[in-house]
Amino acid sequence: MPVARITSRIERKVTMTVRMTAPDGKVNSYDFEAPLQICENRLANLPAWGSEEGTAFKTVGWWEYELLDKKGELIISSRLHIVPVEELWDEQGWIRIESDFQFRNNDSEQTVIDDWGTGSFVSPRYMAMRCRYSSLSDVEREITYDVEIRNEQTGKTSRFDHTVTLDPAGGWLQMCGWGSDSGNSYDPGRYTYLLCYKGRQVGSGQFEVERSPMQRGWIEPVALVFYFYNDEKEMTDWVAYDCGLSLLEGGVARQLQFRANACKYMIAGFQWRSLEAGHPLKLTFRFYLDGNLIYSCSRDRETEPFDPQSLFYKDFEISGTFWYERSDGSVDTFRAGRYQVNLYLETDELHEHLVMQRTLELR
Repeated sequence: MPVARITSRIERKVTMTVRMTAPDGKVNSYDFEAPLQICENRLANLPAWGSEEGTAFKTVGWWEYELLDKKGELIISSRLHIVPVEELWDEQGWIRIESDFQFRNNDSEQTVIDDWGTGSFVSPRYMAMRCRYSSLSDVEREITYDVEIRNEQTGKTSRFDHTVTLDPAGGWLQMCGWGSDSGNSYDPGRYTYLLCYKGRQVGSGQFEVERSPMQRGWIEPVALVFYFYNDEKEMTDWVAYDCGLSLLEGGVARQLQFRANACKYMIAGFQWRSLEAGHPLKLTFRFYLDGNLIYSCSRDRETEPFDPQSLFYKDFEISGTFWYERSDGSVDTFRAGRYQVNLYLETDELHEHLVMQRTLELR
């Protein structure tokens, strides 16, 4: 159906002619009456021309459309490009995507590790994709699609192609998995999966790869807190009651507030959740005052059996004790300032790295 944009200053009926010249020079035309109304730059649908059989525009190429007044003088013209339907379908990859992309993680023997519909994966081996499609072809057709899998954080992109046979009735389109048996092909992050055909994108989807327990250092950090005190009983009560009972009840160690020039000793407590049992940990506490390192100590621990329901007292460690000693051997109190403790973790698989930080102002 031709569409024209018109401006009219009067209300009346006018007779117009649409003349169409096919690429082979054949001319078709038809007249129509148009009831004009006063309007400004308005879209108007002109009467359609064609055939129910779909043969009127079978000649491919550029068609010339002309709108003539009743005297046969040209009002406006335009061109229409007719291409073979196969060319249009080919540009679209011969399918219409009818669903979101779904992803599955399996090994090289096609054993399913994480089935369709999983949104995030840990150390996936081979990531396969499927989606529902309707076919634009009325016969079976063998098509080779290109796939790009891109890590949105790093930009790293993996590419491969896969040939499938399309069913004219449609169904599930499934692409082969890409990856490795080692589970090292996918770094943690968000991935975009692009399905392409002859350089054009047909569809896309996303999935998430989470850090494995090993990549996370076998633990999930929960809390890092300061504690200032004056005698051994205060410290043991804090560990047993403020921290111990709170952890046994599934709580989190909380940071208390302290005043400057009131306490003589300083420690820190680190609380975590073990993700897998039996892995050695090296925990290093580094203390700073106004940005300057004043004390450092390390503790060796081992992860406990993972329990997602509660936090255990055993997943807690305190640092060594730091104090300022005067020249006469007495202990000074902590002055006002900005105190900071950093907790560093080292495992057999990971070098030492910062996992948590706590800052406390003493006034």
